[in-house]
Amino acid sequence: MKRLPTDALVIAALVALALVVRSLFVGLVGLTHDEPFTVYWAHRPLAELFAQLRHENNPPLHFLLVKAFLPLADGDVAWLRMPSVVASGLTAWPLFLIGRALGGRLAGFAAVLLFICSSYQQGFAHEVRAYPLFQLLAVTGVWQLVRVAQFAPVRPRGALPLLALLNVAMVYTHFFGWLMLGVQAVLVLFVPDLRSARRTMALAAGVAVLAYIPYATVLIDRFSRSVGQGTWLTVPPPEELYNMLWRWSNAPVLVLLFLAAIIAASTRRDGRGALWTLGLLWALLPLLGLFVLSQRVPVFLDRYLLFAAPGWCLLVAHALLHAVPWRQVGWALAAVGVGGMALGFEPGRGPDGRPERVVAVAQAMGKGRAPVLLIPGWYAHTYAWQVDPSLFAHTGTWSDALAARGIHPVDDPMHPPAVSTLADTLVLVDAGARLVDPEQQLEHRLSDRLGEPDAVEADRGVRVLRYRR
Repeated sequence: MKRLPTDALVIAALVALALVVRSLFVGLVGLTHDEPFTVYWAHRPLAELFAQLRHENNPPLHFLLVKAFLPLADGDVAWLRMPSVVASGLTAWPLFLIGRALGGRLAGFAAVLLFICSSYQQGFAHEVRAYPLFQLLAVTGVWQLVRVAQFAPVRPRGALPLLALLNVAMVYTHFFGWLMLGVQAVLVLFVPDLRSARRTMALAAGVAVLAYIPYATVLIDRFSRSVGQGTWLTVPPPEELYNMLWRWSNAPVLVLLFLAAIIAASTRRDGRGALWTLGLLWALLPLLGLFVLSQRVPVFLDRYLLFAAPGWCLLVAHALLHAVPWRQVGWALAAVGVGGMALGFEPGRGPDGRPERVVAVAQAMGKGRAPVLLIPGWYAHTYAWQVDPSLFAHTGTWSDALAARGIHPVDDPMHPPAVSTLADTLVLVDAGARLVDPEQQLEHRLSDRLGEPDAVEADRGVRVLRYRR
């Protein structure tokens, strides 16, 4: 492949646009779901953080990044999410370069615009979680493989150490980094234009394996626990495959357009180019693979597949441009695809859930004085952040810091906190009790002692119950 011009101004404009779009409404919704958990552990001393990470589903790199960013954020939600915003925005850079190298400038340009206009991408860019950083590292790693193939048989300067560094950072950001290394291997084996990068990919993967040896026992333990014990998620039905494509495409009608273009492009010789093959393998192989895995051990397909979504953007961009033999019609189809994504784009898309409402309802029902029980216990981080973010900087034990504010997580429904047997008025926040107490033994016990509760659904899937004599 011939070396292409840098298109520096185009890249700068696309990255700037991506950063601006990802920054829109970033602080509109408060921290929810696992975000407070990440922020809490980023506040903890390093020894305590690393002790916790032996039981956590994510490696340490993103926690350390958030920890380094805490002094700048100073508790502001928008600033806490800024590392994710920046990571998502910067992904436009290598994404364009991949599309340009394998499919031409228009393909790279269309792929980035599809990426920027993705509500799915916008949502994850508004979370204090590792997924956007993982995606940036994954896309940049693929670009290095493309770059090596471009310059073959001469390896470009710094390509091997850079790819090795990216891969090490990727597997220390998310356990699914190993899955992305598998995708890299598939790409250099089955995309003819990338086969000259096989040696570089193998050496860089070897470095990642060696660098991960100190952490390998944690990975093995987490994997064996997930397989052996299962998860609380349900097995996804077959239509979840379509639902993922719908999430990647903003609207059902666009899924049909994109799939039609992909099929049409596959019937034409110039439609089955390197970019078509790369996008097909990168997007659909992880989608199908994780779906099959979920039949045995259910996982979050939506968030775990964020690293595969750029492959979908590249595949769709190429397919739209090559679905028909007439270039101008291909340009029109690409414009329709990007325009459709833009029309269906929700820039205010953020994490679902309004925990601030839960706190407000709980405090109102308990008049700010009644003890609050939280079940499951892991909801404590989300609840405590809304009560007082300074709780995350406690110097004693977490349970004592919460108890001082009348907050009592229920880690074991069979042995709830002592306050549940002493107080005449109690507030119970049920944020998914069925996961740990399917027979509602805690609720029955409280009802037997205090009578039937008043109940309010304060947030989707979250009930607040008040028990009083």
